[in-house]
Amino acid sequence: MFEPAARKRRLFVGIDLNPQARDACARILEELRKTGFAAKYEEAEKLHVTLAFLGFVEPSRYEEIVSKLVEVGARSKAFSFLLDKLAAFPHERRPRVVYIGAHEQGAPFRMLAGELRNGYVPLGFEFRNDSVAHVTIAKVKEAKRPLPLIELVPIPLEVRELVLFESLPNPAHRTSRYERLLTAPCRS
Repeated sequence: MFEPAARKRRLFVGIDLNPQARDACARILEELRKTGFAAKYEEAEKLHVTLAFLGFVEPSRYEEIVSKLVEVGARSKAFSFLLDKLAAFPHERRPRVVYIGAHEQGAPFRMLAGELRNGYVPLGFEFRNDSVAHVTIAKVKEAKRPLPLIELVPIPLEVRELVLFESLPNPAHRTSRYERLLTAPCRS
């Protein structure tokens, strides 16, 4: 169960990967690393799909965040989609963020992300861009070369629950780690 702390927490809502999807994404990450592509690669245990980044949140807000998450989960029907492309933001020629994404994320994903974000807007949260179904695998400081081509076998991803994550700093490794705080199941 989610236990509120007496401090602000850096929170986001996302889709955790099942073990098969996590392993498949980690293999692609390793294939990219083997090409010599210079980037800071994510650890396999951090791989996920973000639906709504909430930022630093006051403890007094936790209950309403959890309530909205559970409400949206209960109204949302479970679904699946394919992670079937290796791509980058802003684009593959000068990548800054490398990800495994979906050519067609589908209406269920768009509806879920939209409903979740629209539920958080009245609570004072802002979202600048639409949610894109993707798993970030690497970040590039200086885009010196285009993203290499890597063969990717489509990875099925089942969405059965929504997860409230906390991003915790890991100064020793100059990164962060993600902790699952609460899950909200979707309808079968």
